[in-house]
Amino acid sequence: MSVCASGRTWAEIDLDAVRRNVRTLKRRAADTRLMAVVKADAYGHGALPVSRAALEASADSLAVVTVEEGAELRRGGVTVPILIFTDLQPDRLPLAERNRLMVTAHSLISARRIAARPGLKAHLKVNTGMNRWGVDPVEVGEARKILGGQLAGVYTHFASADSDPEATRRQIEKFDEVLAAQSFGDIMVHASNSAGTLWHPRARYDCVRPGVAIYGLHPSGDEGDPADEDLRPAMTFKSYVADTRKLEAGDGVSYGLTFRASEPMFAATVPVGYAEGYRRALSGKAEALIRGRRRPLLGRVTMDACVFGVDAAVEVGDEVVLIGEQGRERVLAEEVGRWAGTINYEVTAGVNPRRVERSYRSVQGS
Repeated sequence: MSVCASGRTWAEIDLDAVRRNVRTLKRRAADTRLMAVVKADAYGHGALPVSRAALEASADSLAVVTVEEGAELRRGGVTVPILIFTDLQPDRLPLAERNRLMVTAHSLISARRIAARPGLKAHLKVNTGMNRWGVDPVEVGEARKILGGQLAGVYTHFASADSDPEATRRQIEKFDEVLAAQSFGDIMVHASNSAGTLWHPRARYDCVRPGVAIYGLHPSGDEGDPADEDLRPAMTFKSYVADTRKLEAGDGVSYGLTFRASEPMFAATVPVGYAEGYRRALSGKAEALIRGRRRPLLGRVTMDACVFGVDAAVEVGDEVVLIGEQGRERVLAEEVGRWAGTINYEVTAGVNPRRVERSYRSVQGS
């Protein structure tokens, strides 16, 4: 196995997997439009190439969180509707208007700001139980009146569609009550994130807006297997063996010497650490793939390197798979999230683009 030519640590993004996942989600939500969520640099996968792949697979629109994210896509030639999910300060609204970005009215204050710029189109967000963003149901009529003809959509967001069907049912019912009371007509209605798209058919409405599932990640976050939902992970996170050494019984490894060899063994130094997004919380818990086998992480992850237990066959230059497949083995982002006490979303979004080069592969037709 040979070291990658692109650098010390890198991420390979399979755009065919993105296309395949979008098509899978479109089939699961038949006759419903799909808004691909590409915020946070497409969950660490690269917003522009992922957006293009999703649109090639028949996504209808895109969603981001900041006006800068939307403007970047416009500069890259993306022309489809793009929705900004969260609050924009008044000085950001002109940039949204210039880039033909739809914005979210999540409060009466934000609705008035948007109404002051008639060139903007807006979606109204309704709080049905998440209690983070959104107008309360009793304020929907007033918000609708403020926005007038600028209103292009109405939506809500589920707090626990991945884990609590009863709470999700209550949110759907509350949203349905708002829709019935207001008779919104032809504007777009949407609610479902990835979990809603897959597991709550009643909440598909006019459009679904999956995020994490597009990248082949399981909506449950730190559990589940994407293959169970016919999803294919798009990111493989790799490094290489930069050095090997033999440890004697009693030798310690890394800061604090929290690992000590109980018998003679071999260790491999790998140039990836928390500056790359390989979290310190993985210390002493994670495993990586080297020569097709799982290898335990020894001691603490440092800023720029970590050490794995190996055998005498491992050589400098061998490929190390931190997330992804090698031979018949695989390490899922869900697994890494569980080891680190977090979720797969944070695992991929946290892979630092300043330290970890992305490369893209695409065969099409997958």
